[in-house]
Amino acid sequence: MAQLPPKVPTNWPSFTPPPPPPTTHHHPSWVDEFLNFSAAKRVSHRRSASDSVTFHEPPHFPHHHQHDEFDRLDEEQLMSMFSDDTPPLPPASATSTPSSSSDHNSINDENPPPTPSVVVDPKRVKRILANRQSAQRSRVRKLQYISELERSVTSLQTEVSALSPRVAYLDQQRVVLNVDNSALKQRIAALAQDKIFKDAHQEALKKEIERLRQVYHQQNLKRALTTATTTTMPSAGGSETNGRIEKELFR
Repeated sequence: MAQLPPKVPTNWPSFTPPPPPPTTHHHPSWVDEFLNFSAAKRVSHRRSASDSVTFHEPPHFPHHHQHDEFDRLDEEQLMSMFSDDTPPLPPASATSTPSSSSDHNSINDENPPPTPSVVVDPKRVKRILANRQSAQRSRVRKLQYISELERSVTSLQTEVSALSPRVAYLDQQRVVLNVDNSALKQRIAALAQDKIFKDAHQEALKKEIERLRQVYHQQNLKRALTTATTTTMPSAGGSETNGRIEKELFR
């Protein structure tokens, strides 16, 4: 978690870099550039909703005070201000100088604050994991069902390939039997017609036989009558015999 800078004092010293005093202690050129940049940045700064402190136009103080406070900054603190990877080090003492806190704020303005860590809800994490596991199980079940269907289709295709020749043979036999059945039906119809004709012919023959029998009987009676009349003499008995023959003929 990022540490907030110390509270900025009410009275700000002047951050305009003074000319270096004629002493043996001389600051590097990059320190002067950093101070000039900090002063220019601080003048144009305005307060935002995320700022912890507010910058105003600082009053002007004597130059020697600002120079003495800058001397208190060691090399480690300055390097920590320019480092993007390492977090800023805490101040050496509780009473940090105004210049060090302002310089630290100017560096924080250049580098955006790190994104705060997201608070993860354990219930939400469990629910997401449960949903993922359920979706994974559902995918596994679908894949198993698809695999079973593919096996069933393969088995049915094998059975169809094995039964197709037999079905074709039986289909041919059915066609042949249908042809034979049609021929048999036609023969049965012809035999029925023949039977009707033969029945009618038989009935005609019976009638003809009955007629010929009657003709033959009549001829026999006539012949007997003629024979009797020619061979016997006329008498009373003969007349009676002729009467019986005539009755037989006219029945």
